[in-house]
Amino acid sequence: MQHIGGIRTALFNYFFARSKGGSFILRIEDTDQTRFHEDALRDIYETFSWLGIEPDESPDHGGDFGPYVQSQRLERYQKYAEELIASGRAYRDYTSAQRGDQGAAPYAFEGRNLSPEDLQRYKDAGVQPVVRLLVPQEGKTEFDDLVLGRIKRKNKDLPPDPILLKSDGFPTYHLANVVDDHQMEITHVLRAQEWVPSTPIHLLIYDAFGWEPPRFAHLPMVMGKDGAKLSKRHGATSVIEFRRQGYLAEAVMNYVTLLGWSYDDSREFFSCRDLEQLFAIEKINKAPAVFDYRKLDWFNGQYLRELSPDRLVDELLPWLQAEGWATTPATEADRDRLLALIPLIQERLKLLQDVVPLTRFLYQEVDTWEADALTPKKASAREALEWLDQAWAVVEKEGFEDQEKLDEAFRKAADAAGTKVGNLLMPLRVALTGGTVSPPLVGSLRELGLERARKRLAGARTVLEAALS
Repeated sequence: MQHIGGIRTALFNYFFARSKGGSFILRIEDTDQTRFHEDALRDIYETFSWLGIEPDESPDHGGDFGPYVQSQRLERYQKYAEELIASGRAYRDYTSAQRGDQGAAPYAFEGRNLSPEDLQRYKDAGVQPVVRLLVPQEGKTEFDDLVLGRIKRKNKDLPPDPILLKSDGFPTYHLANVVDDHQMEITHVLRAQEWVPSTPIHLLIYDAFGWEPPRFAHLPMVMGKDGAKLSKRHGATSVIEFRRQGYLAEAVMNYVTLLGWSYDDSREFFSCRDLEQLFAIEKINKAPAVFDYRKLDWFNGQYLRELSPDRLVDELLPWLQAEGWATTPATEADRDRLLALIPLIQERLKLLQDVVPLTRFLYQEVDTWEADALTPKKASAREALEWLDQAWAVVEKEGFEDQEKLDEAFRKAADAAGTKVGNLLMPLRVALTGGTVSPPLVGSLRELGLERARKRLAGARTVLEAALS
């Protein structure tokens, strides 16, 4: 599944390409067949679509340099591996294949100089070799990273002779990406900082072919607030999880792009179009970025408040449909009822899923209460019952069409009762909605209606009266 770090990398690549008038390419790297799953591929497409990322070239969109699925390009990788062997920059290693060792192990050099007799013995045994890059032990490899600056590595400190082609004929990341980036005329590669140790290997492969490498920008890690790499123990990390919890695509896109990038010291809100114009590699921070769930919630709340009522209804209806409170497809009556609630709940939404607890009292009957829930802190059940009756008397007298008039009447009643307005109204709020968290009381009353309100009031009074006996 697409996680925050990977999506941030995709967004940075996308916005950089757009800002430079270039092309954003989606290439499916499926050469490790043991880790490839169709569900993961589908998740990529769905996530990109949800975020509004539109590749210029991809398996679906096509392009001049396809196919864009690496498992469909095997002959190319095998051809180039043979070229490297012929030029003396790579070699077949039968020893690793025999051990099932597919990595750069302490034994990597064993296969460099096998005798003709040993080679024949392996071939007679039907051993399929791997192909390894011949890494020079002298000199150094260096490059200018667009984020991290000048990076130098002594060749003797690099992984010894990494595998380019596995014994099953599939390439490793090293060979496949170098070949593809060259053939697809990639000019810039923005990728996670964890690939810094591999970049000198890739540059050696470019050099072995005599190709010009792209420019590299390695992005800082995304950490949790505890300083550890962001993982499931911090909470949701995949985009699909955030989507299921009720985050808006534009809020996620905006916040994730700010993980390690900033336009200036003050601006926080950017549309997709803004970022397509303003994104610059020079503004990427070298330090690790910290993912703050509270900050994302705040972003999401801000975006929710900016939505038009009709758009917000579209976003919220699926949550009501999941509860069985609206039909699928929604009727005009479903939409109209929810539309009437928007002024009451929009300012209180942090996530789309918040619509469920905020409106439950309207879609479901409230018929059970607890005396403790109806009673404000440091108050008695008798006081709660008195305040409930006093608050309701105000409603019966004033009605609930004039918000300001009713609020003023509540304040006067609270003063007369010698308590705060919050204490006066809490028993009534819990009686009508079943909880302490709800939309504004006056608006809730208006939507609930007098008949349903009186019925709930009577039930709550019975509970408080029982607590007195």
